Amino acid sequence: MRRWLAVAAVLTLTACGGDPGTSSQPIGQGQAGPVTLDYWTDKQGSEVAVAAFNAAHKDVRLKYVKVPATDLVKNLRNAHKAGDKAAMPCLVQTDNRNGGQLLAEGVIKDITKEVGGSAAKFSPGGVEALTLAGITYGVPDKRDPLFSMYHKPIFEKRKLKYPTTWEELIEIGKKDLKKDGIAVFNLAGEDPSTLMGLAWQAGARWYTVQGDAWKINFTDDASKWSAGIMQQLLDDDLVEKISYAEYAAMMQEYDQGKIAMRQVSTWQLAGHQRNMKDSLGDWEAGPNLLVKGQSEPVSAADTGALSVPSLCEDTAKAAEAAIWLATESTSVAAMADPVAGSGWYPAVADPAPYLDAVVPKQLWGEHAEAGKKVIAESDNFASGWVYGPNSTAMYEELADKWGKAMNGEMKVEDVLTHMQRWTVDDLKRKGVKVVE
Repeated sequence: MRRWLAVAAVLTLTACGGDPGTSSQPIGQGQAGPVTLDYWTDKQGSEVAVAAFNAAHKDVRLKYVKVPATDLVKNLRNAHKAGDKAAMPCLVQTDNRNGGQLLAEGVIKDITKEVGGSAAKFSPGGVEALTLAGITYGVPDKRDPLFSMYHKPIFEKRKLKYPTTWEELIEIGKKDLKKDGIAVFNLAGEDPSTLMGLAWQAGARWYTVQGDAWKINFTDDASKWSAGIMQQLLDDDLVEKISYAEYAAMMQEYDQGKIAMRQVSTWQLAGHQRNMKDSLGDWEAGPNLLVKGQSEPVSAADTGALSVPSLCEDTAKAAEAAIWLATESTSVAAMADPVAGSGWYPAVADPAPYLDAVVPKQLWGEHAEAGKKVIAESDNFASGWVYGPNSTAMYEELADKWGKAMNGEMKVEDVLTHMQRWTVDDLKRKGVKVVE
């Protein structure tokens, strides 16, 4: 309780109730009968993982409840606000982008104690990514190592080497690809994650904790450099601008060789493989592009989390179930499977046994084995990035302004200037202490 009070000023957006009850007993001990814990998710492979858990446990059962990702956070908040324990699950699939705000709102629990003893089971940085002001709010079950994927014939025909930096990519786009109507890659107007990830990779830290306050900085040199890269891509007309809502149309452009490359993680590979016809076997993996001043590429991407809602009265059981789902081989393999599962790169200490499963062998053809090595070497995450207590609202505002930049209505650097002021003002309105 003392530790919670020490960081409450940093985390809390509104006055939220305390922990309504915590079970300290291990799974399966001291219960009159099986305990059933609802698990909210819509991720492919989860049903298999839940079935494996239930087969391995007699006294605790997980009930898979399919809740679309677009509704999950909203439904959680509504159930929490209503104080409806019956409507609230004991386990939810979320991530560090939403998790920080859900923790601040009191919707999910502090499970530092429950996760701490199992930290060694997870990949380096996995637990850190789900820890805010010393409080861990999720069990890591997915990481997103970023790497590049190239349409090899485009480069072979022009005798081009794959770019290693963003500047090289822009140069190739301007000199060699644009004249043939080929885009370097696609940017969606509703999704600012490429800008955010590039700033993160370059060293920006938009939110940091300083004592009992938040430091907000969207306008440091790393962020401005990233905005400049995005602006060049837009100004020079080097990218497609297909919404992810038009997924089939985007995939067709890739398949027909009209887009040269994509920055991807493993969970996106199955979609490419399923939707390719003409270019199966023509794609090859390469390292993530370097940012200015880097000697080796790093990944800057979110971490999947299994979190325990605050109205759950079986914290220890739920956390222990989450650890089992995130680390036991049957469950991890089910989620890693790119066809029946979600193609997830597991957040376990040793992901090597699962690498072969996430490689799209038809898509990469003879390059598949080399691609496995690229994925393994991309497991190099930039640490120190956290999302603040208004992270969900921040991302929605960022997406709105990113769309305007994509349409030429404002400059990308002006998006960052706007986000600096907006984020500070929003936190202050919510009563959160901020330093600029």
